[in-house]
Amino acid sequence: MPNHQFLDIRQIFTADEQKYLSSLSQRLPLSFLTASERNKEEIGIDLIYSSAQLSGNSYDIHDALTLLKIRKTAGGKPFTDASMLIELLNDYSYLLACLTTPEPFNWEDCIQTLNRTEHIPLVRLERLSKLVSVAQRIESPFDQALYLHNNLAYLQFNKRTARNSMALSLMRAEIFPCLFSPNSHLAYSNALLEYCETGKYRRSKEYFITSYENTVAKYEYKPDPQIIRVRHAR
Repeated sequence: MPNHQFLDIRQIFTADEQKYLSSLSQRLPLSFLTASERNKEEIGIDLIYSSAQLSGNSYDIHDALTLLKIRKTAGGKPFTDASMLIELLNDYSYLLACLTTPEPFNWEDCIQTLNRTEHIPLVRLERLSKLVSVAQRIESPFDQALYLHNNLAYLQFNKRTARNSMALSLMRAEIFPCLFSPNSHLAYSNALLEYCETGKYRRSKEYFITSYENTVAKYEYKPDPQIIRVRHAR
């Protein structure tokens, strides 16, 4: 039986952590993702592949790229893994479409759409209603994102749905999404396990902050050092 106190509103990140995450987000605005179709595609593939790997998908990055770009499946790989990647691609398209949906945003409908591959029992829908009601009262975009992610997973929604909801929560706040490393399955699982057993966010916060640092380091604009050397030489 779920502990309903886990769904109660509370501060997640400290004021200093909020300030630090905000400073990171300023180095990598959401506009970098939305600036071009190429950026949308390439960053989307990274987001899709990361989520698939955290769900145990057997496709490597090369096979995933082939599938996502030209719809060619990999020999010897389970068809269910190919289906997962295509579903995540469709989910990503849905997330982008949701960026222009005006407020008030219907989070319950969104989460049920993202979770479309699974039947949701009535009792879980009732808990989802409370979760969404609380999430919409959370002012901090980083708190809201992690709250949605952890509690959707806690209520046994598909973890891909939890990750997609977290990404959309940040993007609707004009913040670049946090991409988890595809090789961080153990750290990801341990963070969620701690939350589901104790309701504590300690490991989840550490994992999120590290992941966001890595996201910004990977995608933020970096001047071409060759250009800089030429300018200084003039």
